[in-house]
Amino acid sequence: MTDRPLKDEVLDELGDDRLQEIAGLLHSDADTARHVVSGSVASLTGVLTDDSLTPGGTAELCQAIAQAAMEPEPHPGAVSAGGGLVAAVLGKVADPAAQAVAKRHGLPVEAVAGALEILVPVTAAVLARRARA
Repeated sequence: MTDRPLKDEVLDELGDDRLQEIAGLLHSDADTARHVVSGSVASLTGVLTDDSLTPGGTAELCQAIAQAAMEPEPHPGAVSAGGGLVAAVLGKVADPAAQAVAKRHGLPVEAVAGALEILVPVTAAVLARRARA
C-alpha cells in the first residue's frame, strides 16, 4: 500500500489531457480543475466511508455493491482497468459527491457531474490497483 494521497495518484492517472477536459467541462482553468478533482476524490471516498458508518449506511452500501455486481459494466473498459465493481459503486455515490463539490466550489452541479463521469473510472482504477498491491 502506498503512503501517497489518493488524490495525487488520481491526478497523475488523469494526466494533463483529461485534466484539461475536466477544466473545459467546468469552464475553468487547470488549477481549478485540480482543486475540484481533489475535492471530488475526497467526497467520493468520504461518501462511501460516511455511508458505511451510519446506521442505515452499511445496508445501503451493501445494496449498492450487490446492484453493481448484477448490472452490466457501467463504463466500457472499467473492468479491464481493474475497477469495474469499484467504478459501479463509486457511480452510485457520484450524485451526492457532485452536489457537495459543486456547493463547495460554487460550480453548477451539472458541470461537476460531467467531471465525475471522467473521474469515477479513473478513481476506481487507482483504488483497484492499490487493492492489488
